[in-house]
Amino acid sequence: MVPKKSIVQSALYLKDAQLFLDECVRTHETVFVTALKADGTVVNYNGWCVTSTWWRGGTVNLLNPRSGQTRKVRDVLIFMINNHPVYI
Repeated sequence: MVPKKSIVQSALYLKDAQLFLDECVRTHETVFVTALKADGTVVNYNGWCVTSTWWRGGTVNLLNPRSGQTRKVRDVLIFMINNHPVYI
C-alpha cells in the first residue's frame, strides 16, 4: 500500500508576501490571511479584500466585503496567506 503524499504549500518570504498583497490591491482579489493580534491571539481573515498596503509603515488594510468592517494588520504579524506560510 502506497502512503498518501501530504500537500505542502510553498513558503513565501515577507517581501514576496508584500508584493502579492500589492497585486491583490490592483486586482481586487480576496485573500485568506492568518495573523496575530497585539495581545497574542490568532485571527483568521477569510475572504477579505486588500484595500491598501504601506510598506514603509509595515501595514496592510483589509476590508470585509460582507459587513464593511476594516482592519489594519502589521506585515510582520502575518504568518499565513492563502495557506502559504510567510517567513521573515
